[in-house]
Amino acid sequence: MLEYIELKDMNGLLFYIVVRICITLVCWFFVISSCLIDFWSGTNTAKALGESLQSHGFRRTIIKIGDYWRVLIFAMMFDILGAFLPFYVLPFTTILCTIAIICIEGKSVIENSGRKKAHAAEVPDMVKAIVEAATSEQGAEVLNRIAEGLSKTKKHENY
Repeated sequence: MLEYIELKDMNGLLFYIVVRICITLVCWFFVISSCLIDFWSGTNTAKALGESLQSHGFRRTIIKIGDYWRVLIFAMMFDILGAFLPFYVLPFTTILCTIAIICIEGKSVIENSGRKKAHAAEVPDMVKAIVEAATSEQGAEVLNRIAEGLSKTKKHENY
């Protein structure tokens, strides 16, 4: 950023700033989206388990979004300071905080799926089994087990 200021390149400086603002806004959008997805997952799980939906859960989601915003504002302050360093080319702190928040909320969605006994909770185990398959035969065996599990589920749903 300093090189644009020194060269009095206002177009370059403006582009530099706009790109970073856009990346930050996208990160903030992803954080809010991940919280809303977790909220959606939680309400669906509560409905599936016959639990009542209470305003406490709604308030907790709003409080969580506020907490995440405060963390992201601190991350943005680091990124603004980093913008004056030549090697700090992107808002890395905001991106890393966003990734951490998405992982936290994703884990919560998986836990909700597990509580609901949905097969979405098994996805990380399935992916792990596929990745750990060393040969094509082992991979085919894992895929056959997945297919068998899906066919059993469909049979139970039809009865």
